[in-house]
Amino acid sequence: MGRKIVFNKGVQEVITILYERQGGKFMKVELQINETYEEEKLIVQAPQETDKIQKVIEFAENLDQKETIKGKIDGQVYLVEIGKIQRFYIENRKVLAETASQTYTIDLRLYQVLEILPTTFIQISQSEIINIDSISHLKLTPNGLVEIFLKNESFTYSSRRYLKNIKEKLELWKNKSFTMQPL
Repeated sequence: MGRKIVFNKGVQEVITILYERQGGKFMKVELQINETYEEEKLIVQAPQETDKIQKVIEFAENLDQKETIKGKIDGQVYLVEIGKIQRFYIENRKVLAETASQTYTIDLRLYQVLEILPTTFIQISQSEIINIDSISHLKLTPNGLVEIFLKNESFTYSSRRYLKNIKEKLELWKNKSFTMQPL
């Protein structure tokens, strides 16, 4: 992958970065810096929406997201990396965050947690949010629920109410190579 940088000086500073792609074509990234701009803005220009464009959008949406969340174990407060959390769930009226090795109590309501999470998290029921990067595989149960297996070998169930959202988020309808079959 080659990279060429072109600097244009003038009223504003413009930095154009060309990334070489397969076949000799370039993806152009243009950065404009000007003190008169009141806010940061990302503009994506493309002939059609692609998976790469969607990844750029998700990346931009997650830029301002928190990277850690406060969790408690036995009264001690820990800063837990959000990316390491596999799921948030409600148990005994408390919100818990589960990583591969620990479970933390979170002093927020589940809807408040959802608001601060990056797009890699998805709500699967009224009482649970999971990190889609932690999903190992899925199975459709005979009663219409989705059994979700996590990489730490635990599993959980989604509710039917959230099934459409799960399929869309995981692009299960777009990707025809994946079909969920009943057990």
